[in-house]
Amino acid sequence: MQVEQQPTQTFRRNPFEIIGECFSIYGRHFRSLFLIALIIQVPLAVFGFALGDRLPAAEDLQRLQVSIIGDPRAGLPESAEYSTESQELPEPLTSDEIVGFAISVASLFVVTLILQTFASGIIVAAVAMQYATGRIDVGACYSRAWWRVISLVILGLLLFGLIVLMIAGFALFILPGIVILVLIIYWSVDVPAVVIEGCKPISALQRSFELVRGNWWRTLAAILLMTLTLVGLTIMLTLLLSAPLALLGDGGISETMTQVLSALLGMLTNAIILPIAATVGALIYLDLRARNEDYDIEMLSEELGFEPRSDEYGLNTQ
Repeated sequence: MQVEQQPTQTFRRNPFEIIGECFSIYGRHFRSLFLIALIIQVPLAVFGFALGDRLPAAEDLQRLQVSIIGDPRAGLPESAEYSTESQELPEPLTSDEIVGFAISVASLFVVTLILQTFASGIIVAAVAMQYATGRIDVGACYSRAWWRVISLVILGLLLFGLIVLMIAGFALFILPGIVILVLIIYWSVDVPAVVIEGCKPISALQRSFELVRGNWWRTLAAILLMTLTLVGLTIMLTLLLSAPLALLGDGGISETMTQVLSALLGMLTNAIILPIAATVGALIYLDLRARNEDYDIEMLSEELGFEPRSDEYGLNTQ
């Protein structure tokens, strides 16, 4: 008697299915994923408050504009009408102030990328765990990411360098910016390679390049869909969460309290958005491994050290 062969579990999904699966996982495990992201936002907020006045305010940005381009009215024709008495130009920033602001902004950006890369590693572990066991243990996910914390920190620093180079490349020459963007896509699944396979930084970059090669356009499409989704959600959340703050502002609360509430709303927004981006990254990685290596839930469970679950919940079959 011939035994019927069971269908193979697979992580293969097209870009639209990846976004749909992301929200399915997010809906089932919202509290755990939100908690993971929120914990990371606390030290980031503390660091931002510690910088305090070292970060440029709105008037400092106006002074920076004057420092770079001078009087914006200088280029106007002599016949143009404007009032020099009613609109005085702010004093330009000194070189020391410019350097100080640049260091503070760069420091905040670096710390943000490092902490978010670490948080992404934790969420990748959570996504893998929920496939392998059907649940998420926040402590175990932190332990898994902490196992390769140095590698994740290095990848965060590398991401900072790539973003700076990409911005500079697009600002000065279009081609270098495109080259950096291509590399960012090729290295877009380095964090999952670190957390799931235990790769070190250089090996993770090589592993990511190997997985994405031949699937670059598919990976780009998934990342673009994720980016558009996150932009829409960020705008919606910002408008929704800023409404109470605007009403409180009309009630005459202090400027300090307004800053604290704004920081809290920013933490809340980031804690909601970050799991989506990290989950999509994990799903792209699983999809690429399934396409390149016939990767399935049993192989995932073996790499994580878990017993594979008996059901096929959340997985496509073929």
